[in-house]
Amino acid sequence: MEITRRTTLGWLGALSVGAAVTSCRGASAADPASARDQYNLSDWVADRGTKYLVAHRGVGDVFPEHSMESYQAAFDAGARAMEISVGITADNVLVCLHDQSLDRTTNLTGKLGATSYADLEKGWIDVARLGPYWQSAKARVPLFEDVLKRFGGQVILCVEAKDDRAHAPMMSMVAKYRLETSVMVKTYFKSKRIAEAKSQGLGVFAYYTTPAELTTESVQTVASLLSPRTDAIVVPNSGPGGYLAPGLAEEAVATGIPIWPYPLHRRSDLTHYNAVGMAGAVTSNIGYLLGKSEVAVADQWARGIAVAGEMTRDPYDDRFALQWGPGGSIRLAASKTQHFLTLGNLGPVAAPAYTVEFEASYDVLPKDPAANLTLAFGHTDDRYYEHQLGLSNGYHAILQRDGELGLYQHQAGKSPGTLLGSERTGAPARGQWMKFRLEVTPTRLVWSRLDRPARITVEDKAFRGGYLHLGRASLDGTLSLRGLKVTRA
Repeated sequence: MEITRRTTLGWLGALSVGAAVTSCRGASAADPASARDQYNLSDWVADRGTKYLVAHRGVGDVFPEHSMESYQAAFDAGARAMEISVGITADNVLVCLHDQSLDRTTNLTGKLGATSYADLEKGWIDVARLGPYWQSAKARVPLFEDVLKRFGGQVILCVEAKDDRAHAPMMSMVAKYRLETSVMVKTYFKSKRIAEAKSQGLGVFAYYTTPAELTTESVQTVASLLSPRTDAIVVPNSGPGGYLAPGLAEEAVATGIPIWPYPLHRRSDLTHYNAVGMAGAVTSNIGYLLGKSEVAVADQWARGIAVAGEMTRDPYDDRFALQWGPGGSIRLAASKTQHFLTLGNLGPVAAPAYTVEFEASYDVLPKDPAANLTLAFGHTDDRYYEHQLGLSNGYHAILQRDGELGLYQHQAGKSPGTLLGSERTGAPARGQWMKFRLEVTPTRLVWSRLDRPARITVEDKAFRGGYLHLGRASLDGTLSLRGLKVTRA
């Protein structure tokens, strides 16, 4: 169904009658955008192909979510569609914020709906896991109207009112800027908004929040309301085996409605879902997944900022957040779990020979004598690595708590690694910085500790290139890292 004149006039009427509801103080005056030459949903569906991405919270892995900076970074990275969360203040100003509470993502407290826009302007977006840089940058909660002015008609905007009170004025604002053909209404899969949006000729982004909600019956019911030309069903990237259960994924794809998993962080996630027939995906790391982020040669920890491709187990989970220390160091301090970084920012390494160097220090020593710090390498993809997960082929170079230096090969499907060589060196001491070097040639591996000289040299050429992982393969202890660099021959 096409968007009707009555629908548009109704939204515009709501905008004029409820001027206070859609007031956006601070927005510069501008005429509504012309519908001419806008990038619309039909354009996107026609040209997006079989592998395409929607930006989640802008670039939520590395920028303050739903900030103008985050949206701009997604746009600059090539996003042709972005999801936008819309809230409303106590004095009826539309802003972009995911939660109805201010506590999680800003330096303020309380409910957004009980906070005036003037008071909201006094704060800024504060997501500690993104690094101390953003404490000084002070990215602000943007006005929804400013987001429409900057990006409307250039990308598809998947808009969701997080407070039901914001829905009508949000759609009125969309109509004011004549962007009805350039938006999708993002809404929960059980919401009445699906039928409402379809009756108005709008695209729909219908999402599930947990794997438990995703049943064959519910997917078929939602799919029956939607069209493959304008809509999508969006499913959580999780399940009993890590990914969405294969049978359920196949059933969802078989409906013919585009199925988009969310939020994807890794290139390996995208490869997995493309292989089961999901052409689209929602990602919080769009530049990295598109391969547009620069391959670095050293860490950027001294900047105090998260970077694309450098990922903990779950970049959205504060339990695994990095702690930034002095002198360009970071600390891995997750409790009761291993704590690793996937170094996608430094890879994939394609050179036939390369060297990795870094320094490490224990602020708190692990209790187990066999607990170790680990550099994993030679992985063909950026799937998350932890010690003895058995998910990937490659190598791991370690130093145990008791001073045993070791070099191992590991294979997918097998938890224990195969020892290639070992050497005794001094045990780590609390607060002591240790220096390590890994040298890889087409036929040889050399793993060395440089501050207390010890070296393991082996002839092995089973796996080469690929991705690196660095971390703490113990359930306790606090490990600091600095001075990481990769030199390609």
